[in-house]
Amino acid sequence: METIAVILMVILFLVLMVFVFSTALLTPIIGKKNLIFVVLMGFIVGIIGGAFFISPVMDDIPNIASAFYQSTSTDLDTIYLDIPDSVDVDQFINTAKNIDGVKNVNVTGITIKTSGFSDYWKNTLPNRIPASNTNITSVQIQGNDTLNIQIQNGSNPKDTIKSLDDWLMLIAGISSSYSAVHVTVQTDPAKTDQVRDQLSQTVVVTSIEGPTQDKINSLKAILPNQSNVVILCGFIGMFVGLAGVFIDSILGIFENIKGRVVKK
Repeated sequence: METIAVILMVILFLVLMVFVFSTALLTPIIGKKNLIFVVLMGFIVGIIGGAFFISPVMDDIPNIASAFYQSTSTDLDTIYLDIPDSVDVDQFINTAKNIDGVKNVNVTGITIKTSGFSDYWKNTLPNRIPASNTNITSVQIQGNDTLNIQIQNGSNPKDTIKSLDDWLMLIAGISSSYSAVHVTVQTDPAKTDQVRDQLSQTVVVTSIEGPTQDKINSLKAILPNQSNVVILCGFIGMFVGLAGVFIDSILGIFENIKGRVVKK
């Protein structure tokens, strides 16, 4: 939903509240005994307005806020990617660097899925793998068939994977079935959505982080759910109805307060 549509929905809800208020103003004609009717009508109209006009708007508030934050922020967002072995990593990185809005592209690590191996290799591989390949800085093992590898900045991930695959088979008879390269892409916040959409056509976008995303997540955390919004709108309609019924009394109170202030 575009910003104009959101504004229109809010205006329509306000129109409903004006209707409730106008109806409540007729109480001198219809009688005070119909106070319950006015209050009930305000609550029902508020519920209807909340369900059809305000509740849908709540879903779009994060998107509107995101567009605002992105247009005003100067900090970079970071997009985290997993590049499968079916994609040419070098070509992908070169292509990503030329996307409008991309400021930097870095390889942060590699995950390799292997055939199962024994506890002996599970205990020795974290030390032996870095010693066998200077591009690899550390290795963490999950279960007995997954290697999470950190590599030197600027290292060629494709060559590192090929070298490690050959070494594992030669030394331990461990075969590799799948690999993924973990890449971070730093982007101009105003271009993050476009960059994400373009990258996700060929690779997996695992997450997006940055000051802009933190603000959006904080906003989402404090926004009420749709059911509470609808009920709140019902109470707003009820109070608007009450305001219409007792508008004369309310104005009289303000006049008395104003008069006392003037006398002082």
